[in-house]
This record gives sequence, C-alpha cells and structure tokens, in this order.
Amino acid sequence: ILGFGLLGMVLNLVLPDKADSEVENRPLAQAGGIRSEGLWTGETGQEAENWYADQFPLRNGFLHLNYCFQRLEGVSRFDDVYIGKDMLLQEAPVYDAAVSDAILQSIRDFQAKTQILVNLQIVPTSIQVNADRLPMNAVSPDENAALADIQSKSQDLGFIDSRQTLADHSNEDLYYKTDHHWKSLGAWYAFTDLAAAKGWSADQASFDVLKAADGFQGTLSAKTGDPFLSDTVDLWVPKGGPQYVMTRDGKKTRTMYDESALDRKDKYQVFTGANTGEFTLEMDNDSPVRLLLFKDSYANSYLQFLIPQCRTITVIDPRYYDGNIDRLVENGIFTDVLFLYNYSSWVQDTSLKGVLDAKTGE
Repeated sequence: ILGFGLLGMVLNLVLPDKADSEVENRPLAQAGGIRSEGLWTGETGQEAENWYADQFPLRNGFLHLNYCFQRLEGVSRFDDVYIGKDMLLQEAPVYDAAVSDAILQSIRDFQAKTQILVNLQIVPTSIQVNADRLPMNAVSPDENAALADIQSKSQDLGFIDSRQTLADHSNEDLYYKTDHHWKSLGAWYAFTDLAAAKGWSADQASFDVLKAADGFQGTLSAKTGDPFLSDTVDLWVPKGGPQYVMTRDGKKTRTMYDESALDRKDKYQVFTGANTGEFTLEMDNDSPVRLLLFKDSYANSYLQFLIPQCRTITVIDPRYYDGNIDRLVENGIFTDVLFLYNYSSWVQDTSLKGVLDAKTGE
C-alpha cells in the first residue's frame, strides 16, 4: 500500500495536472495553487493534500470502484443523494416559510410598481414526484406541504400549481435519472398548466421530439460516482416555426440550442448554453405577449414551449444578473411576467429578492 501511494505521488509530479474532472463535473486542485505562505498555519499542507487527491492517477476509476464497494455494503445515500430504484434522487432542502414569504413580498411589490400581469410557478423536484423510487426508510423534507403553503400565500401572484399534473404522470420519465433537472417531458406537462391559465394552445402534436444525445450522466451521477445509470436528452422543436433570434452575451444565433454541449459532460447545457444573467428571444410571429421571465435552470428546457406563444422573451437568471431591473422595465415593453423555479432553488437561493429589491443607481 505504501509503495502504491509513493508511485501515485511520483506520477502526480511527472504527469501534467488535469484542469477538470468530467466525472465529478468540477475543477480540480492545481499544483500552482499550493502556497508557501500557509506553511505554519497548515493551509499549505491542506492545499497539497487537495492537489494530491484531485490529481491522483486513475482517480475516476477509483471513484467508480468506491461507489461499487459502498453499494455492496448496502449504502443507499451519498451525501444528499439517495440511490433509488433506477434513479438518483437529491434530498430536498428544508422549507423556511419566513424566507419564502419575504421573496413573495418582493414579487408583490414588483407587481404593484410595474402593474404588469404576474404568474408564479414553483414546481416539485424528482424526490417528491418519484418518491416511490426512494430506498427503504429514506426521508426528505415534504415539498408538497411547503408548496401548498406557498400556493395559499400567493393567489394574488397568479400561482400555477403543477403538483397534481406531474404526479399524474409520475410513471413517465419526467426527470433525469442522473441529474437534478427535469427532462423536456416534465417541462411540457408543467407548461400545460401555465397554458391553461393563460388561454394558450398546448398541443403535443405540434412539436417534433428529437433525441439529441444519450449517455448523459449529470450532477447526481458526479456526486455519487455511479457509473451505471445514464440518460437521453430530448429536444421539443415547434413544427413550422416560428423563426426566432436569440441574443446572448452580444451574440445572435438562430436557435436556443447549443449543439456543442452535446459533446461535453453537462449535456443539459444544450438548452441555451451555460447559465448567464440575461438573454433575449425575438420571434417573427404576431403574438401580443412580451414576456419577462425570472428563472432558475429548470426554465432552460421550458423555453421550448414558450417560443410559439410569445413575441419576445427576456430571460433573467438572478444568480448571474448584474443589471438593474427598474431600468430594464422602463426601457422594455412587457405584457407578462413569469417567475419559474423548482422547489430547491426557491428555498435556497435569495438572489431573486436581491435583484427585485435593488434600487436604480445601486
């Protein structure tokens, strides 16, 4: 064992450092990050240990082997991820009603200030919809009760409740088995609830369903080291248009899909690319709807269904947005506002409140 460890150290020194781990979907510690300044505080030793662990030869193989050994021992949970029946499920965060109420009040203030029609749609994650796939004795905070509380407090905000719709189709593949996002099919069913409230058409036959990739292993696979499960990625493309232009980071494209993502680890980025603070979609239809969308990454695959319904869509991800919403609303023409979040993002991320509460000039 000692000889094997020494061999690993020698190879670490000889072989060039790898920048990222595709299996874990994260950057790896680099030798250049080891600083001598922390020699007496222990920081240098910790940095060296992190580098050694991250750059150890055959690291990915050992991660998979560790997963297999722990599964043989009966382990059914890795950090906050449960190994369910043919599916990985991430534990839901605890609901804090006070934090949620504060965000709702910020949305209420925004609606009163702008006088624009608002809808709020907070959807459950896979651990709620696919609870029957959890291992025995697994526990997770009750998303259903939390969402019922949010709904009861946000009827004036046009709350769209998709809990029952998703539950009715829970035997279908609504969420990725290896990732924390939903699949296009799950987004479609949630969209039908919004369409019903807005009087929009929602005909599944009006979309071409295209399999863009298979072998996708997402964030939950990276967390656990599971080498066995994988997913397909499907795109729902509206038949017959409309034609549209997406403007993102100053560049214009004729599609919302980033085809290059299909060759990368995170294939979910095929929907609009990597997360960014703001982008716009402009369609060539005659719809009167000019939508302002506040969202997390669940909305990326949901956009496919909004395109035929809207003339323009301005998309804001508060986690990355550094603009000013007051100026955006003043300079834009918006008829509708949609806040679309999954439960976990809603209760963990307070960036939306910060963006809505920011004053002009701040």
